[in-house]
Amino acid sequence: MKKVLVFAMMALLAVSLSIRAEDKPAAAELPKSELPKAGADGWITLFNGTDLTGWHGDPAIWRVVDGYISGKVDKVGYNTFLIFNHPLTNYTLEAKFVLVDKKGNSGIQYRSKVYDVKKFVVGGYQADMGDGWWGALYEERGRGILFKPKTPPAIKPDNGWNQFVFTADGPKIKHEVNGEVTGEYEEKDAVKGAKDGIVALQYHSPGGFEVRFKDIRIKLIETK
Repeated sequence: MKKVLVFAMMALLAVSLSIRAEDKPAAAELPKSELPKAGADGWITLFNGTDLTGWHGDPAIWRVVDGYISGKVDKVGYNTFLIFNHPLTNYTLEAKFVLVDKKGNSGIQYRSKVYDVKKFVVGGYQADMGDGWWGALYEERGRGILFKPKTPPAIKPDNGWNQFVFTADGPKIKHEVNGEVTGEYEEKDAVKGAKDGIVALQYHSPGGFEVRFKDIRIKLIETK
């Protein structure tokens, strides 16, 4: 009887450890992305408009079409990401995006960590995009919704290009969509709140839609 109890306890411990391991960021195995040089105005272009240099993701989902990044697949069983693997701290990011025919869900991760290098899974702050989610702050693989706009921002009709601008400066975060402030947030959790991390573009399960991104650039904010 004692042997049975010991084996049972060992099995439970193994399961517990495996769950904890899955919840932790993976060891950095992706090649580090080189940060391009800033222009005279201080802006750094992360997407060159030609290919996915510096970005890491599933080639069955992500590609460059006519100067923009396209994420599209018939079916996927988990949220996966196109990752710019260079840790960043304080900055403003601008990007233009389209959720084709306003279908599906996507977003831009920032101050995030890689959890699964094979499936390109990340977790962390997300500037959210999708019906009912435009401009929200969502923590992927974390605390969930941190804020949602009281009034949804106006999204361009007929698959027009929208612009997301967000700033992460110390504990303060601000989101804007098409010039409208969708929310501001001050991180007060010293343990769960991320101070730095990678940028990534989300493709949300179960798939069956297309998301487009272009003109992705950042301006670093000097630490005071």
